[in-house]
Parts: sequence; structure tokens; C-alpha cells
Amino acid sequence: MVTPNEPPPPIVKPEVALLEDLFGEITAGKLRIPRFQRPFVWRPEDMLAVFDSIRRGYPIGNLLLWDTTEPVQSLDRFGPLDLRRPETSPVTYVLDGQQRLSTLFGALRLPLDFPRDAQLHNWRWWIFYDLRTHEFVHVPNKEPAAHLFPLRAMLRTMDFLQVSRAVVEKLPQEADALVAEAEGIAQKIKSYKLAVTRIQGGTLEQAVDIFSRLNTKGQSMTPDQMLAALTYREGDNAFNLADRIDRVQEQLAGYHFEGLARSAIFRATVAAASADVHSTDWAHLAKTLHHALPATVDAAEAGLLRAARFLLEEVGVPGDKLLPYANQMVLLGEFFHRKPEPDADEKSLLRRWFWATSFSGWFAGANTTQINDALDEMRQLARGDLSTLSREWFSGPTRPYPQRFDLRSARVRTLLLTTLFCRLSPLDTDGSPLDVRRLLWEQEKSYLAFRHVFPAGSGALASNPANRVLLPIVPGKAARAQLLAIPDGVRDRVLASHGIPLEAFEALRRNDRSGFVEARAAHLAQVERAFLNELGLPLPAQEAGEAEVDTDGD
Repeated sequence: MVTPNEPPPPIVKPEVALLEDLFGEITAGKLRIPRFQRPFVWRPEDMLAVFDSIRRGYPIGNLLLWDTTEPVQSLDRFGPLDLRRPETSPVTYVLDGQQRLSTLFGALRLPLDFPRDAQLHNWRWWIFYDLRTHEFVHVPNKEPAAHLFPLRAMLRTMDFLQVSRAVVEKLPQEADALVAEAEGIAQKIKSYKLAVTRIQGGTLEQAVDIFSRLNTKGQSMTPDQMLAALTYREGDNAFNLADRIDRVQEQLAGYHFEGLARSAIFRATVAAASADVHSTDWAHLAKTLHHALPATVDAAEAGLLRAARFLLEEVGVPGDKLLPYANQMVLLGEFFHRKPEPDADEKSLLRRWFWATSFSGWFAGANTTQINDALDEMRQLARGDLSTLSREWFSGPTRPYPQRFDLRSARVRTLLLTTLFCRLSPLDTDGSPLDVRRLLWEQEKSYLAFRHVFPAGSGALASNPANRVLLPIVPGKAARAQLLAIPDGVRDRVLASHGIPLEAFEALRRNDRSGFVEARAAHLAQVERAFLNELGLPLPAQEAGEAEVDTDGD
């Protein structure tokens, strides 16, 4: 029953919609993107993937739309195209799925005179279908071949006929098959039906609450976006939480932590307000933080920046790509925002705490109550109580050397941090210092920087971290060949800098795969044990163990 002070409940209707029907709403200015949503951030490969899913008939996820007469500030563009203002009410807003819908609308409704130059924000909308290979492609900064059919012509009859005629003229031998392929893809796009959930009426708070309940698993609207929706405001006190988190990430780039998950920055913000970092009561959280949110984000940002500097300069973590757990940053950020200038004893304790939680994998098994209790311990430590960090943090158990290389494993990241940045200083094959951070960051996928010594398919030992080495790529030369070609005068220093003992190198020379991996793995494990002894942390009970996929960098 609705009380007199409560707004009437909204109506939730699942339906399916053809793309052209949704495009008609967008063109009329009736389907819009609210300003609290993040701008278009999809990478070109993400855009291609959604069209490939349509080609295969796969679902691309549910759209969540909200029909309302409430005044909501919205963007004047949808993808790359300007929108007209709606002439009548209600208006529909995209609460979830705007990246997908912007991609589809932008690529399929792109005007012929839209710029096609070297600028990413322009060429990414020019998507072509390769009629020969049956793939969707971008062709930045060059003229597309005749067999590349522009998606902007797929749903426009006259444009489709014009492009088809060009295919016939330029590729007469293949024309029939290629045009038939284009017709088939056009029909798949025209007939593709999107799953849509429409919320009719209600308040923004109700719409966001419905979304959080509908998407308890695998939701694409993140907690920071939900809170951003409920706290967005314009005018003299303008504030957009989503934009503010973007700026925090930009500032963290100065310490190579720009990849810290938005969810972690969000949790640090909630922690700075002493609220429950795992709360999903978005309306209550919005009311609690609303007016204080700008100052709270400022405080969280200051703490995170100091935490990033501490990790980089005093712990040896080169950036977010090797950070074992994002929640370590959340807790450290909470400490540093409350105590910007800790003394030497406090820094030493925090450094030891970082390594203890990294080796033990504490965060992988921590529940929400334990995380909130740990935040309270950090607050007490910031007040000067050095005894607050309980002995449990430092009493183990320590997880053993990981048998499998997987950068999604916090234990593997800990091994790399220990060996590459705390105990060893890798050299290039000529004996010069190796810019390890550059090697890691120049690869979009960090694991590619760690090259196989023996081929990936050469038995179970090939997946061991000891079979990986961090070396610059030399075209046409495998990592094993680079190691064998190290000049005699610098060989001992270079090998030692990579944690390769003489026994392992001799096995490498003999092409003894198991001998190399076993000898180097034993050596790296010993390097870790020496490091643990220095920290006063317990040694692992086993020689080796599994590399659990447990990083929390969502």
C-alpha cells in the first residue's frame, strides 16, 4: 500500500525492440542519455565486438530505459550525433546500455559527411563489414577497399544500393557473392531484437533501486554510477560523481595507479565518510553523503594519492598492474587521508602489513564485516595506536610459491613484486638497467611483457612463473635465444638480476626444460623466503602451491 507521502510505484515492463524503432526514438529526441552517465568510453574493439555478436545472433545484454515526466538533465548528443530537443513529454532515459546503444546508433546512422580522419573520436564510428572475411573492421586514416561495406549504408536503402553498385563495378567477378553477403548482414541487423526493460513513471531513486534489484548478478551499472545518478546536480553547486572519479584516476596516473578500479575509488570515498563500503542501499547512501560528497571525494583523493606514493616509493609497487588487491589501496587511502604524514614506525608497520596481506591472501577471503573492521583498525592506527593492527595480520599462513603464471593471481603478483622490484633489479642483455615499468606499461595486456623461455605448449612446467622472463622484444629472436646470447663479460650479473642461477642457465644451454624451470623456481622461492625472514613474517608450510585467481581489481 502506498502512503500519502510516497510516490506511486513505477511500472516495470520487459519487452523486445527492433533497432530501427529505438533509433526513431533517438532521432526524435525522445530517447536520451542523462548527464550523470559516463561519456562514451568504449574502445574500438568493443564496438566491433557488439556487431559481431549481432552477426552471430548472440544476445548483447539488456537495455534499461526509464520513461518519465520528471525533469532530468541530459546530453545533447547520442554517440557522435547531435540530438533535437524533445517537443513533448514523457522522455525516455537510458539507465543502462548506453555504450552499446551509442555504438549501434552512431555506426548505423552516421552521416556521409562525418569526418573520417586520424582522430580516434571520428574514425571509430566508421565501421565496415569485410564481405570477404566476414569480420567487422575499422580502417583509420586510409581509403577502404571495395569489399569493405560501410555500416552506415546497411539500413539506408539508397545508400545500400549505391555501395552495392560500387562493389559490382570494382569487383565484377565476386560481385554476386559479395552483394548477397551484404544483404544477409543487413537483414540480420534489421531483424535483430534487443531485450529491453522499461520503467514507466516513478522517481529516479525508484528507477535506480529497481535496476540494482534486477541486476544483482553481472550488473554493468556500477555502484559509483548508481550513486552518481542519485547525487548529480547542476548550477552553482554542480557535482557529478562519475566525472570526479575520472579526475581521481587522472591524478593517480602521476604514480602509475591510473588503472585503479573505479569501484575501489568509490569504496575509498564511502570509507572517507565512515560509511559502510559495501552498502547497496543507494538511496540511503545518497541521502547520507549528498551535500558532503564533494568534500568527501576530495578527502578520499588526497588519501589515495598519498597511498599511491607510499606504495611506489617506499614499498616498491610500480603501479596498479602489479597491485595484489585493490582493497589494499582502499585501506591505505583511509589511513593516509586521516594521517597525511605518518612517522617512521607507522610507515614500517604499514609496509609490513602490505606484504603480510599480499602473501597470505587475506583480502581474497575477507567478508564485508572483516573489511569494515579492518578500516576501523586503520582509523585507530591513524590516531596513533600502533597496537591496533592485530597479530592475526602477521601470523600467516603464508601462501607458497605459485606453480602457475597468471597475473589475475595476487600471489603471482606478489612473487613478481618481491623478485623484480624488492630483491632483484633486472638488467637488459647488454648489462644496462632495464626499465621494468616501461616494459609493463607499454603492453596493453601486462602478461605479454613476461615472455616464455620455453614455448607455452612444452609441458606442465611451461606454465610455471620460472619459465617467464621480463625482457624487451627483439624482432625474430625468442627469449631463450636472447638469454643464451648474453655476452660473457656481463652474463653473471644479468642472469643474477633475473633470478637465474648458474644451474638453471646450464640447463638452458642443454635445452633441458624441466631442469631450467625446477632450478629457477627453487631459486625464486628462496629469494622470497629471505624476504619474508627480513619482514619477520612466517614462511610457507609447503614448497609450492596453486595460483588462485583472486585479485579484486573489478
